[in-house]
Amino acid sequence: MKYLKPAIFSLLLVLVSTATAEPALEIGSPWIREAPPGARVLAGYMTFFNHSATPITLVNVTSPDFESAEIHRTVIEDGVARMLPVARLAIPANGRIALEPGGRHLMLFNPARPLHAGDSTTLIIHLADGAEISLSVPVMPQDGIQNHPHH
Repeated sequence: MKYLKPAIFSLLLVLVSTATAEPALEIGSPWIREAPPGARVLAGYMTFFNHSATPITLVNVTSPDFESAEIHRTVIEDGVARMLPVARLAIPANGRIALEPGGRHLMLFNPARPLHAGDSTTLIIHLADGAEISLSVPVMPQDGIQNHPHH
């Protein structure tokens, strides 16, 4: 009997988790651009879709394959492109924000291993409410946006 209670509780957890609606935050078309050999910084891209009636704030991104990650935005000043860090990324209620080449993007610093086109890595998206979303992200060739299956 003492083993029956944990089993029933586990079954209830499975039923509750499978009965929930679509997640508030959807992450579409994630990919990392393959970098030249020896590069210490790679760029990542994806689109965040907020399906809820309240803003969702992304506060950090981590990965077991990178020392650190930051969201940056590209700013052109006097004809020179600069990458400026973005501390938090607020995805508006029922809105979307894209991380894409030439705009906001993910900078992934000091890879723990070489990553080549066809490889994948794990990124963990950390939200202000404490939630974490883990996703597998493919490494695409330099022209990845043109060949990515969602574009």
